[in-house]
This record gives sequence, structure tokens and C-alpha cells, in this order.
Amino acid sequence: MSSAFLEKNGEDIKKENDDTSDNVFSTSVLNDGDIHQGNKFDTSYYNTEREGDFDLLQVGEFLPITEQEKHSLPYKIKSGHLPWYVYLMLLVEFAERASYYCCNDRLSNLVELPLPTNSTWGNVVKVDGVRPSDANAGALDLGLSKANSITNFLSFAAYCFPLITSVICDLYCKKLTMLFAGCIIGVVAHVILMIAVIPEVLAKPQTSYGLLYLGVLILAWSSACIKPMLLPLLLSQYKHETDVVTRDSKNELVILDRDLTLRRQTQWFYFSVNLGAFISLGAGYLARDKGYFFAFLLPLLIFACIPAVLIALKSKIRDPAPIGRSVLQDFARIMKVALEGKWWQRVKNGTFWEYPKPSNLEITQNGRNCWIRSKPESGLYAERTVTDIQLTLNSSRMFLYWVIFYINDLGLSSLINNLSAAMESNGVPNDVINNFNPLAIIVFTPILDYLIYPFLTRIKMNPNITIRIFIGFMLAAGAMAGGAILQKMVYTQSSCGDYASTCDTQAPISLWETCVIYGLTGISETFAMVGGYQIAFITSPSNMRSFVMAIFLFQTALSSIINIIISPALVDPNLVKVFAALAGVGAAFAFWWLFNYWNLANDLEIIVADLAEYEKNLAALEQDQEDDDLLEKVKNNDSNAVELIGNRDLELNPIGSTRTTRTHASNAGAISPVVSAMETAAFKK
Repeated sequence: MSSAFLEKNGEDIKKENDDTSDNVFSTSVLNDGDIHQGNKFDTSYYNTEREGDFDLLQVGEFLPITEQEKHSLPYKIKSGHLPWYVYLMLLVEFAERASYYCCNDRLSNLVELPLPTNSTWGNVVKVDGVRPSDANAGALDLGLSKANSITNFLSFAAYCFPLITSVICDLYCKKLTMLFAGCIIGVVAHVILMIAVIPEVLAKPQTSYGLLYLGVLILAWSSACIKPMLLPLLLSQYKHETDVVTRDSKNELVILDRDLTLRRQTQWFYFSVNLGAFISLGAGYLARDKGYFFAFLLPLLIFACIPAVLIALKSKIRDPAPIGRSVLQDFARIMKVALEGKWWQRVKNGTFWEYPKPSNLEITQNGRNCWIRSKPESGLYAERTVTDIQLTLNSSRMFLYWVIFYINDLGLSSLINNLSAAMESNGVPNDVINNFNPLAIIVFTPILDYLIYPFLTRIKMNPNITIRIFIGFMLAAGAMAGGAILQKMVYTQSSCGDYASTCDTQAPISLWETCVIYGLTGISETFAMVGGYQIAFITSPSNMRSFVMAIFLFQTALSSIINIIISPALVDPNLVKVFAALAGVGAAFAFWWLFNYWNLANDLEIIVADLAEYEKNLAALEQDQEDDDLLEKVKNNDSNAVELIGNRDLELNPIGSTRTTRTHASNAGAISPVVSAMETAAFKK
């Protein structure tokens, strides 16, 4: 593109920024490494003159466009691309999920069942050269109650601890550092688990059980260091904050769709999740044939290779430094103030969130400027932080739908395992059949990514995020309906009738028929979970992404609590009713989601634009502060400051970054992503 054209656009942008109070979305050309973003689109600018702008684009240059233009321009819509090495980060998630599921899937039999005949390692020993077909690996013989206790603890802790690790990451370390720590902690956890299952320790069941609990606790911290960090880090590697037009390697003009790009990244992230989970299949056979020591050794060997990958990626991944403060700190301070006095009355009259605002405290409490009354030096939080947290929590309410989804999505694993135990196994270990859930995802993800979604995009019928999540919710509900049908078949064909779970003989129905349940739940996750991860990323400022992701993951912990509460109902002859109730509740919540968030896709567009403005304002404030500091040093005859200013002048872009469109603190505080965007996306619900 010619320099004359660049200069012309630079003048237009400067004039726009000088003459209007609204921050109009920049129409400057973006070079491959620049991000120019703004608050909203001025569609009046996009006229026939824009078509000439597109024609002048060169490879590696980008022009941002509106949603309306995306559907009206005659260019092919494609997803953006990241360098191949960025996806090596997914090996971390692969290793973490392999670790989690290899452990979690083994714990039930390990704790509940006794050692098989003639076994010291927990494996099934061959008798006269033949392995008993219906025997399962086991070791401690401590019963179902303690088995449920340790598996539910792992599930709860692994999805609760991210709330803590996200704070640590915000305060002290980069995300890559946290991922590295998670890998090292995972190796330590598996070493402890392996010690817990050597024959000398298995001979003392209570000692082994205690070591297992310790290993599970450390493993939960490993998961917490990785889960909330990896996906936000991966998605943040895509540099465009909106759809853009560019010229591809074939010299054709194409539209890079940001939603398609983030969805593809998330889709492959979830593919790595379930590829790791599928490793549990091999661990199940290792436990049965060789013993639990080798089942826990397998994920340890995978984990041990990952630090080398992270070290190689360190210089290639864009990983911002920690911000030095956490939203949870502000949240704790705000809630402390908000819950002062007769807070329940403020909830009733709708002033609960008005009370802790610094401006209100100053007016109503004699100039109060501290969150601890007795400590004036404790200081206060920013005025906008109160509203940001209020509306972030309001928007996070949509995550509660996933609590019900998780219960339908094999959350009540004991219910499915109980159904499987009443069916003919034909030599298949009962703790490996659930691997058809990740297998379904592994098979279906490439089909979605390379066939279904591209076809729907070409015919302009690409389902928005609300529809995709609705499909996921309904498929999970359908899986539970299938479970009800299978359970009814078991009751009908079992010699014990409606008490098949405690029957000495199995119903003449193949265990493989439960693959329908696992397959449907797996496919449902490719829609519902991928959509949920996208929402968690899109609706959070960059300094809150780990925290919002932790909130999303915390819904799994809440579903674990509900699972524990309803466990007493999981007895014969009620199991058909339980399956049917789960299906009914899941379908009801799916339609309620569709009704409440029908316009979510449009709301997310507003949120993305306003978040971009918010980040730009913060950058402008930081730049102003740096400039003030430099000027102060210059006044003090600091030679280093003068040299730094000279170097910066040499690096200036003639176009001028849109980060400089607001240069005063008073303007920077005028926009909040959650005030201006989530106010419509969350409050109106």
C-alpha cells in the first residue's frame, strides 16, 4: 500500500479523533503486529470509498470492518491463523487432563474393591494362564463411601482452587510461569500416588488411603495452576480485536472472522482436553493387567516432558507481566464495606452496590476515604471498580446454567457406573467404558471444524453462540433420556426386576450400549463447553480473564456439591425416575437459556468493542503517567530520560496509534466495558 494512502488515512483518523467526542472505530490500516481498536463502529464512514481502501491492501495489512460489512462484502469469510508453535501450549492441557483422568478414573475401584486373588499390586492375576473376564482391579477394600469421598474431593478441589491460583497469577507471576509450576506440582503428585500403591503400602489400607488423599490434594493444585491460565493465554495470542479484511497468500481479499478464529482455537483446546482424557483408557488396562503403580506412572512420564516445551515457547509467546493486584482483593474490600450495617435493607431497596462507592462514602460518612474505618491508611478502591465487579458478577450469572449441564454431562458418574455394572461386560473393565466420552469429542471435533462449520459458513447459516450452547444443553439432556431408556430395559430384563443394581446376575444387555450416553455427552461438550469458554474469555477485561475463567470452572465444583446432596436418591427402584428427572430439568434449562439469551451474540459484540476501548484507555493512562515521569526527570536534568525520549521519537509510527486518542484521565474514566456493555447484556436479563 502506498505511503500517500497511509498518510491520507492517518490525517483522517486524527481529524476524527479531534472533532468528535465519540471514539469512532479506527479505519486505519493495521500492519501485521499492530492492533488498532476502539469503542464503536461509525457505519456512516463505510461507503463506496471503502472499497477502494480494500483494493489497496497488501499481504500482511488489515482493515477492521463492522458486523454489517462482514455480511455485505463479497469476500470469503475465513478464520484467522496463529503460528503453529502457539498450539504446542495445548500439550500442557493434554498432560494435565491425562493426569487428572488417569487418577480420577482409577480411584473408585482402587479404594472400593479388594485386592484380586493372588495380587499384590492391585492387578487382576491370571489363573491357569487365563484372566477372569469379570474381575476388576482393586486394592484397599474400603467401600463405596470412602471411594465417593476421595473422588468428589478431587473434583471439588480441582475446580475450586483456580479461584486462588488466578489471584496468585494476577499478583506475582506470568501465566507461563504458572503453567510450569503446575507441571512440576503434577509430577510430585504422581510420585506420591505411586508410593501409595506399592505392595508394602497397600498392605496398610489406611496408610495408603491417607497418601492417596495427599496425592489427590497436590494433583488438584496442579490442575488449578493450569486450567484457568492456559485458554486465556492461548486466545490472547490472536492479535485482532474485531473482524478484519486482508489479502491472503493467493492475493485474494478475505475476511478474517474473529468469532470463527476464537471458536477454532477453543475447539482445538477442547480437543486436547479430551485427547488427554482418552489416555485414561490405557491407564485402565495398565491397572488391570500390571497394577496401579504403572497406571500412575503413565501420566507422570507425560507430565515430565512438558517443561521442556514451555521453556522452548517462552520467547515466542506473548505473556504480559502480572498486574500486581488482584480483582479478588478489591472484591473482598468492596464486599466488606457493602455488608456494613443494615445491608439487607439496601438489597431490598436496590442500593446495595451504591453504598460502597467511594463518592457515596465521602458524602454520607464525613469524607470517609478508607475501607477499614479504624485504619485511614488502608485507602479505598477506584469508583469504577465497584460497578465493574457488580456487573461482572451479574454477567457471570449465566454460568449457573452450566451447573445443570455438568450434572447431565456425566456429573453423576456413579449413576452411569451403576447402570453399567448391571449389564454384561464381556471382559471390558468397568472403569474404561467412559472413555467413549472423550473419544466422541476427538472424532467429532475435526468433523465440526473442517466440514460442518465451514459448510454452514459458506451458506451463511453459521449458528451463533446462543444456538450452539442450546444444542449442547439439549444433547446432554438427551443423553440422560437415553439413560432412562437403558435403565428401564435393565429393570425389565433383569432377573431381579427393579432391584437390578444388587442382583447377583447381570441383565442380558451389552455394556457397549451405554456408549450412546457417553457419545451424546461428548458431542454436547463440543457445543456447550466451547461456547462457555468463549463467553468467559470475551466478557472479561485482560486483567480479569483468569479470574472469570476460574468462576466458570467453579460451576463444576457447585455441581459436585449437588451430586453429593442427591446421592441418597440413587437407589433401586428409583433410577429410571432419576434419569428422567435429569433429562427434564436439563431440557427446561436449555429452553430457558434460549429465551433469556437469544440476543447474546449482539450483546457480545458490544462487550468486545467496549472492552477494547477500556483497554485502550488504561494504556493511555499508563502512557500519560510514563510521560509525566519522563518530563519530571528531564526537568531534573536526567540524561537517561532525554536519551529515552529521543529513542521513542525515532520509533513513532507516522499514522499514530489509536491508543493516543484519549490523553486525559478525565476522558479515560468515561467508559467502562462492563458499565456500557454488560449493562445491556446482563442487567436487562
